[in-house]
Amino acid sequence: MKKLNCVMTAFIVFILQAAILPFMFNSVSQPNLIFVFVVLMALHHGQRIGIITALLGGFCQDVIIGNFFGLHLLVYLIVALICSYLGRDIDKDQWVLTLLIVLGATEVGLVLTCGFLFLAGQYINIAAYLLEFSIPMLVYHGILALPVDHIVWHLRRDDAFYGFPGYRW
Repeated sequence: MKKLNCVMTAFIVFILQAAILPFMFNSVSQPNLIFVFVVLMALHHGQRIGIITALLGGFCQDVIIGNFFGLHLLVYLIVALICSYLGRDIDKDQWVLTLLIVLGATEVGLVLTCGFLFLAGQYINIAAYLLEFSIPMLVYHGILALPVDHIVWHLRRDDAFYGFPGYRW
């Protein structure tokens, strides 16, 4: 991976999520660009890079939102582990599968967030929470998935091994 490009891309994603997206969308629902970036990094770059990205992205997201600290961190780690496992057989040309995995990860992330808020003692109407946040988030992440996927693929080095098991003769 090109480290300087990754750091610059992560900084741009953080600035977009923290400063620009809240002004473009209402406060109830807005796309979570950090989440999409974490999912795609774990999907295409393997478990180690996915976990590092999830740790940094979850910490930054918890700092931006400022409510339950560690909520996004834990959700991002679980989703990154799942996506790094699913990403073993994903090629650049399988954009439909990548889109479906991003949408599935979005729904899993919302369900996990809802469950962790419920376990933390927060009163939450599960059906209303999932209905109110699922539909806009799925639309936003469906639109953002392919452009962010294109950027994430350009961060990949072809000569690097990302921890995916392969066949060795």
